Amino acid sequence: MVLQMKREEAQEFARQVDFDKMNGLISAIIQDASDGKVLMQAYMNKEALVLTLLTGKTHFWSRTRKKLWMKGEESGHFSIVQNISLDCDNDAVLVKVSQIGPICHTNEDSCFHKSIIPEQSVQPNSSILERIYEIIIERMRTESDGSYVRSLIKKGESEILRKVGEESTEVILASRDRPDTLASEVTDLIFHLMILLAAKGKGLTEIFREFDRRHREKVSGK
Repeated sequence: MVLQMKREEAQEFARQVDFDKMNGLISAIIQDASDGKVLMQAYMNKEALVLTLLTGKTHFWSRTRKKLWMKGEESGHFSIVQNISLDCDNDAVLVKVSQIGPICHTNEDSCFHKSIIPEQSVQPNSSILERIYEIIIERMRTESDGSYVRSLIKKGESEILRKVGEESTEVILASRDRPDTLASEVTDLIFHLMILLAAKGKGLTEIFREFDRRHREKVSGK
């Protein structure tokens, strides 16, 4: 899901925000919607906030360059907006995003990576599926000729299904003859299944709901 508003709705939300305390700016905290990790902090003026709401991609005001900028405009590492919350004083926003690629210019996943007490690296979990799915959706929107996802989808459903069948066969062969490659082949299959879902307008949430429904029926004895 991407949060996008019509201009009238975006401007109505912006009118609730107190931009006066910091001379036309507010603090924006960017948080990963999938795992709650704080990714970065930047500043928005009213125009940046409205653009963020209109496009579904984070826009900020650079205090050093004195100009608007969009996260990912050079790197392609966009922050896709899922939700925005005002704080209790209406002078700061929390922006929950699906992040495409590292958010920090140092290539770190978070700008907050200089801990006083060293922290253990968090191992990837199932939330990575939502990140990859958002990347697939973003590739569908863009006109990049170099995108594998876009080129596959442009070839049509038959080609996507052919790839799903091909990757399914690879999983079977890996399980039987090359168990050391099984994880890699399963990853390829899941990736192409997500492309199929995206092409058909289906979200991962529908899959999660179906798993949940089946689980509830199982534990309730139905």
